[in-house]
Amino acid sequence: MVKKNKIYRPEEFDEIDESPSRSQLKRDMIDLQKLGTDLAALGDSTVKEAGLPPEVEKALLLFKKITKHEARRRHMQYVGKLMRTFDTSHVREIVEAAKKGQSIKTAEFHRLEIMRDRLIDGDDDILQELFESHPEHGQKLRQLTLGARREKAKEKPPKDARALFKFLRTLHFDEDK
Repeated sequence: MVKKNKIYRPEEFDEIDESPSRSQLKRDMIDLQKLGTDLAALGDSTVKEAGLPPEVEKALLLFKKITKHEARRRHMQYVGKLMRTFDTSHVREIVEAAKKGQSIKTAEFHRLEIMRDRLIDGDDDILQELFESHPEHGQKLRQLTLGARREKAKEKPPKDARALFKFLRTLHFDEDK
């Protein structure tokens, strides 16, 4: 048996397939499934207010009721298939805003913790700033700060330190309003 050598001509390579690869299509599908999962995790009211097509909204609301792992996975594949039919940029904005909102809350929480710790450690500059910005709450702030400092010195449970943190949170939320 003799093999024939096939000669390839350059014009045979002129047709370049511009469609995305199968791997890229699969990555896009997984991304849409993750986006659907993130949106469903935000809650029913967010899903209803997102302005999605009715069948996508119904599928996302049904997702929370499914408890079996494999059924949830298959249902998310279905949601990903439905989400390919429309522009998901609005959905991405909703999910990103929710994630950013959570990170802002976390950062604010840490900022208040640091402020409380500095008050307990004896930073009177912060105490003075708080007195000036909230003169009506000065007495309560002073009592909680001194109590927390005493607790730390005597190595007692941080009852006043927790109360001080809660008080700082209420002061912060009063500023936001």
